[in-house]
Amino acid sequence: MSAVVGPEMTPQRRATALRAFHTLPREDRQDAVALARQGRRHPDERVAAVAWWYAAAVLQPRWYNRLPLAVPVVVVLALLAASFALNSWPLGFLALVVLLVTAALVRQRLLTAPLLGLMRPPSAGDVPQD
Repeated sequence: MSAVVGPEMTPQRRATALRAFHTLPREDRQDAVALARQGRRHPDERVAAVAWWYAAAVLQPRWYNRLPLAVPVVVVLALLAASFALNSWPLGFLALVVLLVTAALVRQRLLTAPLLGLMRPPSAGDVPQD
């Protein structure tokens, strides 16, 4: 899975984008994600703009969004091997935590990367509206 990152945003702009997306009705959020996975924009331009800003806010250019998927997989396998070799349950627990965090990041990328891949709507303006 390749790393897809959005434009750099200020913390206030990120918070506004996240808040605007979460104030949308659940059906609109689900429709926007489902349509984006099919390569189509949501028919409502406001919903499409809010969804794009949400994806841009979630997929900030941070190290964890740029990290290739192979890196945490190798870390989990190394921790599990060390856990069994040293008979150390804390290493096994750490491997589980790394695995769960990796799964959450992969889910985040799978859900938001298609939204970000859609062209930013011209009516989006500079800041998402609540």
